[in-house]
Amino acid sequence: MSYNLIQGKPIIKNSVKVILCLLLFFVLVQGVQAAETYTFVTKWGSSGSGDGQFNVPFGVTVDSLGNVYIVDIYNNRIQKFSSTGTFLAKWGTSGTSDGQFFNPDGIAVDSSGNVYVADNGNHRIQKFGSTGTFLTKWGGMLGTGNGQFHTPQGVAVDSSGNVYIADINNYRIQKFNSGGTFLAKWGAQGTGDGQFTIPFSVAVDSSGNVYVAEGSRIQKFSSTGTFITKWGSTGSGDGQFQTSRGVAVDSSGNVYIVDTDNNRIQKFSSTGTFITKWGSTGSGDGQFKSPYGIAVDSSGNVYVADTSNYRIQKFAIQIATPTPTPTTIATTVPTTVPITTITTVPTTNIITQHTTTITTVPTTTSTTAPPTTQTTAITTGQTTVVTTVPTTLPTTGQTTSLTIAPTPTISTSPTSSMEKLLEDQNKKIDEQNRLIAEQNKKIAEQSDLLSQLLNYLKGVFGWK
Repeated sequence: MSYNLIQGKPIIKNSVKVILCLLLFFVLVQGVQAAETYTFVTKWGSSGSGDGQFNVPFGVTVDSLGNVYIVDIYNNRIQKFSSTGTFLAKWGTSGTSDGQFFNPDGIAVDSSGNVYVADNGNHRIQKFGSTGTFLTKWGGMLGTGNGQFHTPQGVAVDSSGNVYIADINNYRIQKFNSGGTFLAKWGAQGTGDGQFTIPFSVAVDSSGNVYVAEGSRIQKFSSTGTFITKWGSTGSGDGQFQTSRGVAVDSSGNVYIVDTDNNRIQKFSSTGTFITKWGSTGSGDGQFKSPYGIAVDSSGNVYVADTSNYRIQKFAIQIATPTPTPTTIATTVPTTVPITTITTVPTTNIITQHTTTITTVPTTTSTTAPPTTQTTAITTGQTTVVTTVPTTLPTTGQTTSLTIAPTPTISTSPTSSMEKLLEDQNKKIDEQNRLIAEQNKKIAEQSDLLSQLLNYLKGVFGWK
C-alpha cells in the first residue's frame, strides 16, 4: 500500500477516489429520480343491495384502526368493512328520521371513531358511533343561513374534532364543532380566489389546512377560511382535471384528487406540485369508471370508490429504483502536484545500501586477530531489519570509510536515529489510517442523511 504526502498531509489514494465519488454524487443528486407508483392490492363489491354490494358507492373514509366506511348512496345506507374488504356492519334506510337517509354523500370519521354523514337530500349532517348508533344531527332545513344547507356533499373532520361541510349549492364551506354548533363559513359563487363553482368535497390536513375540490381546480385555505393557494386547470395533463370530485390528505400532507372524468387519481404535495398519477378507463384492476370518493389510511394505503364499477379498490405505494440522469461535469486538475512517496518495504527481503564513516583513535598496537561479527535482528512496527555489525575493526590511526554493499537478503543496520524515525513514521501512518477510517465513516453517515433528506424534500416539494 502506498501513502502520499500532498502538501505535507498524508492521505490514502483510495480515499481520494472516495471523495471524488462523493463529489460526483452531490452533483448527480438532483438528477436522481425516485418515482412513486401505486399498485393494485385488492377490491371488493358488486352491483346489488346485499351485504358488500353497492348501488353507487360514493363517499369513503377510514378510521384509526383501518376500518373502511362506504356511503352506499342509492341503498341509503353506510357499510363498514375491514381493510381487506370483509363486511363488518351496515346501517341506514331511506327516510327522514334519525338514522335514515335520502341520498347520502360525503362521510368522515374523527379520532374517537365517530362517523359524520352528509345526508344530502335531507339537507343535514348526522353523527353516529362506529357501529351505527345515532348520536346527533344538525341542519335539516334547506336555506342559506348559518347552519343551514343546500344539498351538502363533502365532510371532513380535523384533529380537534371540528367538522367542515362542503355546502355545494350555497357555494361555501361551513365549519362546526363536533356537536354541530356553527363556528365559521367562507366562500361565494364565482371563479376568484376563495370563491367556488361546485365545491364537491373537502379534506383537512394535520395542520388544520383545508382543501376543497371543485371541478377543474383545488383551493387550499387555513382553518378559518383564509385563502392560501390553488392549482389545476381543465384538461388531461398532469395537474389538470376533468371534474375533480374526491379529495384526501395523508399523514405527510400529500393531497390525493379523484379526477373523475379522466378516470384516474392524481397525487400532489401540499403546495400543489404534481407527484404521480395512476388509473385509466375500464373495469380491470387499477382501472376506473367515474370514481368519486377517496381515503388514505395511516399506512398510506389508498381506497377509491370506483362508482360505476360498483366496487372499492385498494392501492399501495411503491418507490421505484432511482434512475440517475446523465450529468456533464467540468473538472480542473492541477498539472503539477508536489508528491513525496513513502513506501513500506516488504518484511521478507530488505535491501539497502548504507555508508558508515568510522574514525578510530591512533594506537601503537594493532589487532591481528580476524574481526568477528555480531548479528542483530531489529523489529519495527512493520519491518524486520537483519543487521551484521563487525565487533572488531582495524585500528590504523586514520579515518576509514566503510561501505557495505547490498546483498539479496541482508542490509546494514540503520542507526538508532533512523530506527526511531521509522518507528515514529509508522505511528503517524497508523494514526492517519485511524483518522481516515473515522472520516470515511462520517462521510457514509452524511451520505445516508443526505439520501433521507432528499427523499423528504422530494415529498415536500414534489421533486422528480
